[in-house]
Parts: sequence; structure tokens; C-alpha cells
Amino acid sequence: MGNKNKLNKQVKQSNNEAYNSFKVVLFYCLLIIFLPIVSFFGTKYILESNFDINHIQTNIYSAISAVIGLHIALGLYIAKAYFSEPGDFKQD
Repeated sequence: MGNKNKLNKQVKQSNNEAYNSFKVVLFYCLLIIFLPIVSFFGTKYILESNFDINHIQTNIYSAISAVIGLHIALGLYIAKAYFSEPGDFKQD
């Protein structure tokens, strides 16, 4: 019985680690997808509604903000992957 309980505990711990890793990766995937989209359309809306800028310049500034947002999201993901320890996602 002791071996069975020990095995069940190891399986549960392994499942928790995998689930926690999945949550982190899912968060960064969503951030990488949606941050540039939100920054593009947000910047476009702000520039068109508050400033007297033509359509082409508005698109250029919006694209630049989307690229900056993407680089920020990728940088955060790379920093998390590089500086995290292998057991950071464990929950006891």
C-alpha cells in the first residue's frame, strides 16, 4: 500500500507541475497574440480621435506601437524562461 500511495502522490505532483507550466505558457501565448492587436487598434483610435493626423500616418504609428508591444511580450516571455528555476512552478 505504501508504494501505491507514494506513486499516486508522484503522479499528482507531476500533473500539478505540468498544469502550472501550461498556465504560464498559455498566458504568454495570449499576451503575444493580443497585446499587439490591442495596441494597434488602441493607438489608432486614440490618434484618430484626439489628433489631426492623416490616415497613413495613423496606420504607421499604430504599426510601430504593435511591434513595440510584440517585442515587450516576447521579452517578458524570454526573461521568464531564462531566469526561472526548473522547479519554480511547483506547488506543495
